[in-house]
Amino acid sequence: MKFRDDVIRPLRWPIAPMSVAVLTFVVMVTQVERSHACPFCLGSQPLTLRERMDTPDASLLVEWKAGVVGNVEQEESASSTFRVLQVLRGDFQQGELFSISRYQDGKPGERFLISGNALNDLIQWDRAIPLSETGWKYVNSLPAADASSADRLSHALAHLESPDDMVATDAFSVIASSKYEELHAMQGDLPHEKLRKWVFGGKPIKGQLGVYGMLLGICGDDTDRQRLEDLALATTGELRLGIEGIMGGYLLLAGESGLDVFDNAFLMEETCSRTDRYAVMQALDFIWQYGDGCITKERLRESARGQLKITDMPERLIGDLARWEDWSVTDDLLARFENPPDKLTDRAIVSFMIVASRVDEDSVDEDDASSIAHAREFVERLQQEQPAVYQRAARFLIAR
Repeated sequence: MKFRDDVIRPLRWPIAPMSVAVLTFVVMVTQVERSHACPFCLGSQPLTLRERMDTPDASLLVEWKAGVVGNVEQEESASSTFRVLQVLRGDFQQGELFSISRYQDGKPGERFLISGNALNDLIQWDRAIPLSETGWKYVNSLPAADASSADRLSHALAHLESPDDMVATDAFSVIASSKYEELHAMQGDLPHEKLRKWVFGGKPIKGQLGVYGMLLGICGDDTDRQRLEDLALATTGELRLGIEGIMGGYLLLAGESGLDVFDNAFLMEETCSRTDRYAVMQALDFIWQYGDGCITKERLRESARGQLKITDMPERLIGDLARWEDWSVTDDLLARFENPPDKLTDRAIVSFMIVASRVDEDSVDEDDASSIAHAREFVERLQQEQPAVYQRAARFLIAR
């Protein structure tokens, strides 16, 4: 077997926990581990209003009094003047007037939330957030910073899909920044009928769909299971934003019979689109981490490894199988490495072998011990014949 020195690069797929004896793959440094927040939230979430109120040096609820747009030709500076209605943080007094060196569009009496941080003894103010009557009531009803997760989530759940965009966005941000375990603990308090309306009502809800699908999987029934299945199977071949959360919620309700459905419709279907296959694998990864045994881990491994010969993105599957400690595919992967070069797959295979080689053989059964021994032999030869390849691969592995 000839080793090539160009097969290792960072492997970019989501991280899931593994046993202490095993290593896992590193993704981009800035990626947040998914167990720290809602699993199906897209991208980074903005600060919640509570965070914006409690973290700056100064945070105030104010009303607009006057503003000057400013004029460069007349050397007139822009400014806005507010009156303090409530002091949330900072050295201010209720009723105090103050100005900022920026124009804030407003009318007398309009209310805002404004925050800023001290720099050289001056407050550098962020742009003020306008508050409607609904927004004003919402801000004043927010649970305290030290409130329990149940209180915080109960408040947010009651304001999801509010007609006030600011309120709806903040309520969803609270959900998005919460741990799955916290959301699951709210099972009996989730707005079941509202979730049904949002998921199945045909209203475009974009990035929220995956989260609502997951929540419906937590609190739903057999009727929801069938409707989630129908929605998951209504494939278009194109990217369906949030569909991975719909699939994850469905699997929570359907268990292994649901995975049989996905095997037949997606995973074992050679014509399955890349986007649908990737969404199903995200749903499986969610069940691996949070499914609490609704599908056995061996059954999840079976669905993953069954795709290796038909998928057009085996590198993703190889990463999953390494994280899921499925050493039964070791010999198949070693044989695949001898085939003509496929750089992405080869990179994944080499990393898989390094992970497998560091497993304690005494901690696994006889068949896996043999596979681990083969992986170790491969890695030892790699270190001898192509040390640079090994070193580049090892840099992207961390102990967990």
